[in-house]
Amino acid sequence: MKHWLLLAVMLVVGIVPFDAQIKRYDTDFSVSQRDFLVAVPIEVERNQIFITLDFNGHPLRFKLDTGASQGVLYDDVQLPGVTTLGTIESEDAAGHIRQMQTVQLPPFNLGSLTISGFKVQRMRRNITRKGEDGIIGFALFNKGIAARIDTREHQLTLTDRRSHYAHTPGEALKYRLQKHVPYIKISPFANVDDEVLFDTGSPLPYAVNATSFAQIRSQHPEVADQIEGSTYGSHAMGHFGAERSGQIVLLGLQRLLWGNFAFHEVHCTTVSGGSHVGAPLLNYGAVVINPFRRQLVFQPYDGMTSVTVANHLHDIVIVERNGLAMIGMVMQEGKAWQAGFRPNTLIERVDGQPLTFEQFLSYCWVRNQEYQFTLRLPQGITTTLRAFWPLKYNQMD
Repeated sequence: MKHWLLLAVMLVVGIVPFDAQIKRYDTDFSVSQRDFLVAVPIEVERNQIFITLDFNGHPLRFKLDTGASQGVLYDDVQLPGVTTLGTIESEDAAGHIRQMQTVQLPPFNLGSLTISGFKVQRMRRNITRKGEDGIIGFALFNKGIAARIDTREHQLTLTDRRSHYAHTPGEALKYRLQKHVPYIKISPFANVDDEVLFDTGSPLPYAVNATSFAQIRSQHPEVADQIEGSTYGSHAMGHFGAERSGQIVLLGLQRLLWGNFAFHEVHCTTVSGGSHVGAPLLNYGAVVINPFRRQLVFQPYDGMTSVTVANHLHDIVIVERNGLAMIGMVMQEGKAWQAGFRPNTLIERVDGQPLTFEQFLSYCWVRNQEYQFTLRLPQGITTTLRAFWPLKYNQMD
């Protein structure tokens, strides 16, 4: 996470029938081989995992996102042979619901496998990022394909052999499917379990639902010792927009347990969406997805029994609102707060130039240069301030 401006895309697509053509969540795709064990190279950028799908010599780069049920093909990607199936309702991680088009991808090669009949949602991307054409979700594994994700070796191993990972070493947790994505129970505090989404599409190591944390705090007052502060605003962003604004609690966890493996010094926040663990945990170990036993197995690298994460939170969060960059959250007493930035404020212009959200994120900022920001406050008042930019932050993942 680093210092604040966290723009997290955590896509959880809830499949609810809307059009008569789509009757159910559909994992009815076919695989060209049986009794296979296939290694597929992966790329890791910004704590996100990418795989290449080859469509008859046309390679496309998809993010591997276990927090998405089926997946996404962005509507600006030209791909012959896409079949429109109907309309469903999709829910993102911020709780926004929209009617989306479901399409069937043409056959594609994943390593030596050919996959036919895979369904995804066709939707507009909320940020332009070169080299990302879509998302492959947990449906790939719900079909009955086990996998091992190893970001250190940059390898995804796929198999349909039920026994291959039956006795694999590591910290095994049972997962429960909710909206077709995997939830496990971890322990963020002593004597406390939290059911969380395993979401490789999230750049957060851990985030806890605000309501869940309030309940934990009322039942276990001692967790207050791990509160580092609070602020107001929104700092996470689903595929359809920013989360609701509200009170955000900043936490410094002494340890986060996955089974008996401890992640120490994990800095995190409460969110209005669901609790989840994200892709940064894969920096410390491989994860086996075993759909036959409904297990996720964390395999620490180098035989470790614990690790110190010691991540940092950002000073400011930029989210999208009506196509513009909006200040979602500002850490009080941080550099952004001192410069005059406040939550729920739209950034309309930089040095007099109107900028969309995407243009703001891709703007050619010059370090140690002061800019004039034209801001629209929540009350509708327009004001200006001068500040150095970029303040330290991550763009959307």
